[in-house]
Amino acid sequence: MKIIVVKGNPNSGKTTSIRLVYDLLLYEGATISKARGLGKTYTDFDTELLYDGKRVAISSAGDVLKNIHKTINRHEGCDILVTASRNFKQSSLDSIFAKYDVEYIKKETRGDEENITTAKEVLQYIL
Repeated sequence: MKIIVVKGNPNSGKTTSIRLVYDLLLYEGATISKARGLGKTYTDFDTELLYDGKRVAISSAGDVLKNIHKTINRHEGCDILVTASRNFKQSSLDSIFAKYDVEYIKKETRGDEENITTAKEVLQYIL
């Protein structure tokens, strides 16, 4: 499984950027295969999409390390996982993601332009 981690401080726009990825994939023709917590716009959510023959999981609940473990386990059969993470020590993240192909995308500031830029960066690994 390829894992794309949007990493940043609290309130830097990680969830908003990941939700943009979700919206853009739906616009591009993805279909929802599993969904959880997709109601409110700015809360954590977890979903699986089918896109271009790939299972793509998107989960924004990465503020606690044990949540990242649960997310990986829940989506083990997916081709790609997009998730969020706070700026934990790199050694902690490396131990979680050791057996996976991981790309880190740093999210430093929030704002519409920054969120769009981050979403486009994530999409480069999916499209």
